[in-house]
Parts: sequence; C-alpha cells; structure tokens
Amino acid sequence: MIKLIKENLDRQSKAVMLLSMLLQEEFSLLMNKDPQAVTRVELTIQELMRQISIERLSLKNFIQKIDPAARRLREIFPAIADEHRTEIEGLLARIDDNEQKSAVQASKNHQLAQALLDQSSSMLDFLHREITPKQQNVYSARGRYTNPTPQASLINGRL
Repeated sequence: MIKLIKENLDRQSKAVMLLSMLLQEEFSLLMNKDPQAVTRVELTIQELMRQISIERLSLKNFIQKIDPAARRLREIFPAIADEHRTEIEGLLARIDDNEQKSAVQASKNHQLAQALLDQSSSMLDFLHREITPKQQNVYSARGRYTNPTPQASLINGRL
C-alpha cells in the first residue's frame, strides 16, 4: 500500500510541475495575444486539473484503507516506516512547492487576462462612440438622408 501511495504522490508531483509549465506557457501566449492558442492550453490545463483531482481521490482511498478514521496523509505517518516517511515528506514538499508556483502564475495569468479584457472593452466602447452619429436624426426610416431643418415653402414654389 505504501508503494501505491508513493507512486500516486510521484504522479501528482509530476502533474503539478506540468501544470506550472502550462501556466507559464499560457502567460506567454497571453502576452503574444494569441487567443486560439490560449484556449488550447486552457483546455489542457482543465483536463490536467481533472486528472489531479482523480489522483487525490485515489490517494484518499489508499489512506482510508490503512486507517479508516484518517482524513489526511499525515495522520497515517505513525504507521509508516521512517525511510518511507522521509520519501513521502519529500514528495509532499515538492508538490507543495509546485502548487505555490502554480498559484502565483495563475494569479498573474488572471490579472493579464483581465487587463486585456478591460483594454479590449474600452477600445470597443471608444470605437462605438466614434462611429455613432452625433445627431440622432441623420437618416430617415427609408434609409435616405433627412434634412433636420425643413426648407421654406415659398422658396420651393409651394403655397
């Protein structure tokens, strides 16, 4: 069972390291303003997060097989030999370090994506204001240009 736990933690460690690399890739794509590539990377990140979640549920099942009352891995440490415990603690430290890096990078990505959204929204608002006619009565219902001031009747020859 300890071997399965170590293998699970090793997979999680590699997955979280990959997550950190994907988030860095997403940041560079955001900087290059390549929305299609960002979407592809984002879908990959979501799938990786799903797989990490499955691994964590699997680890929880392994822990509960050792001690049904245990909720966390650290609660079963007294039942684990010292050499296995140090290796597991090393894996946990590596996972935690990569999770912290991923969290910082995800925050940067979020801020950059929000800034790009705000920039695009303000640009669209500006363009919309510029192309909107200043006078509201420029065209008639028939699509012809209307003259806002009617011409005098006498000059047109009508009485």
